[in-house]
Amino acid sequence: MTEREKKQFYEIAAKRFKAEVRLYGATAAVHIENKNDVPFWEKVLLHAYPKGKFRFITSSRSATGNVTCGCTQCMQYHPFLDNRFWIAIDSDYRYLGEEPGIDTDHFVLQTYTYSFENHICYGPNMNRAYHLALGFEPDAILPEEIAFDFDAFLKEYSFIVYPLMVWQLYLSNIDKDEFPQAVFHRLLHLSIPKEFWKDNGAPVLDILRTRSRKLQLHLKNKYPDADYTWYEARCNELGLTRDNCYLFVRGHNLYDSLIPLASNLVSHHKSMNKMLKGNKFENILTSHICFDQYHEINAIINDINTILKK
Repeated sequence: MTEREKKQFYEIAAKRFKAEVRLYGATAAVHIENKNDVPFWEKVLLHAYPKGKFRFITSSRSATGNVTCGCTQCMQYHPFLDNRFWIAIDSDYRYLGEEPGIDTDHFVLQTYTYSFENHICYGPNMNRAYHLALGFEPDAILPEEIAFDFDAFLKEYSFIVYPLMVWQLYLSNIDKDEFPQAVFHRLLHLSIPKEFWKDNGAPVLDILRTRSRKLQLHLKNKYPDADYTWYEARCNELGLTRDNCYLFVRGHNLYDSLIPLASNLVSHHKSMNKMLKGNKFENILTSHICFDQYHEINAIINDINTILKK
């Protein structure tokens, strides 16, 4: 199949999606990366436009006839988007890399964080879920013996990971093989030692801190003349800081580390105190988004409103 034929294939598919919008009286059709993204984008879109009716496309056929999902498949429709047909994707590093065409002018929504999982793991949302999982109100002051501040924990996590993230983003333009994304992603994994809950998770963070310092020392020794301050300043302007770096690391790694940690913490306290009652931590966490509380979620809502006005 030639590139022209491929383009025609996706143009015809896009026209079909737009026709379905009119047929079903929907606000817009939104092609997302896969079915796991539906709960997040549904909450966000309906928060911005409660009267909206959005038809989610979780996969579609590729030009070779295979049912395909993912960001690459979403982007195949990029030239054919309009106010009836949008795509909504995880930013990955596209936002920090300022990739062109990922904006409301092209009817593209993005998470601004690495992925939707980072929004789920937003510190105050983690605290809310922790409280409810133990049977307390979200804003209750917990007894000292079970208190844990996930917001503070994630800020410290960010402070530890931040230098490595800047190094990784900087070296991706200098020497991709020295510090590839896959290596950085593995470093994000959180080990859970015995009594990991002490001092608000200090034993967990100490392991991460030691790992981070070793790699930073290696990189500084290998690149003694490296000056990434200009790149760091650009990232800061885009919203990546020492306090919120966890919103920009790979969401799967963050989520897969925090869920066992939080779930084990809840289970430990419930085993020690049979009076504690609550639901499963993960179910509570994924059911809620902290709207209007931080820049990245507000940016998505602003983008939705901008497209709706077109």
